[in-house]
Amino acid sequence: MAYYRRQGSQSAFNSPLLKNAKMLKLVFHEKYLKYDFGPNHPWKSERSLVFFDKLKRLGIKYEVIVPPKARDKDILLVHDIHYLQKVKKLAAASSFLSADTPLNNEILEAAYFSVGGSIKTTELALDGEKVINLMGGFHHAGIYSSSGFCIFNDHAIAVRKLQKEGKIKKAMIYDLDVHAGQGTQEIFYNEATVFTISLHQDPSTTYPGIGYAEEKGVGVGEGYNLNAILSPGTGEKKYLKALDLVIPLASKYYPNLIVLVLGVDTYKKDPLAHIKLEIDSFRKIGARFKNFSKLAIMFAGGYSRNIADLWVSFLKGYL
Repeated sequence: MAYYRRQGSQSAFNSPLLKNAKMLKLVFHEKYLKYDFGPNHPWKSERSLVFFDKLKRLGIKYEVIVPPKARDKDILLVHDIHYLQKVKKLAAASSFLSADTPLNNEILEAAYFSVGGSIKTTELALDGEKVINLMGGFHHAGIYSSSGFCIFNDHAIAVRKLQKEGKIKKAMIYDLDVHAGQGTQEIFYNEATVFTISLHQDPSTTYPGIGYAEEKGVGVGEGYNLNAILSPGTGEKKYLKALDLVIPLASKYYPNLIVLVLGVDTYKKDPLAHIKLEIDSFRKIGARFKNFSKLAIMFAGGYSRNIADLWVSFLKGYL
């Protein structure tokens, strides 16, 4: 683990990427690499290692924060106990949570550490740190079920935990993954203390088939779930225009914490969707979030060969 503890030389501190910025903190555990569904699966766990190597070559200084493993009582802040029992049983049998999400004990342990990583990320964000969890944003995990490569909804758990501990009252979640986060939507659909905003490809054209504009929340939560729908083929100009319409909502909602689920599967070469962002588009996205305080970032979905480049591009704008 020593290799990932801290990278970069003293001279790298003067990199234009980090000028006038705090030391970037990357939350990562070696167990993340066990979140591996096999060589033919689109999810590639080694993407974090490729990213670390790219940061080293670029001379970008950062600090790795090793998170603790989440506990069952953390998971149960969001997920039903029968769901957790089912997950454990399937993992022990090396079975499948869904057709696209195989399970075994190593994958499950990695999922626990991902939740621990998101909890740590939100705690550091509250302290004003620039912090990213390198494996989080598993937004398809709902209260009672999941699919789409997700097991636990890590960022929802982290938000709930902070609320339960009295550290925050309100949170806002910006979900930029190309697929709608139906799990996050389900968890907070009847609440006003978490405002969920998702920009995603038209759900009639891709997984999960949920996340339409008319899905706005229910009861006291009505108006606190916003789905911004993007047509297949949407490019940078229209995407950024849609993002610019929802970013100002944070200044009206006054959240104590903001969570950014940064999926990079909106890239034009991603094999699982049809939004057409360029590599440099992610720099422009990063720039739009650079002045947010108390921002917890989750590096989420992405299935192209350019994930590390897309993450670095985001950092160029964000830092």
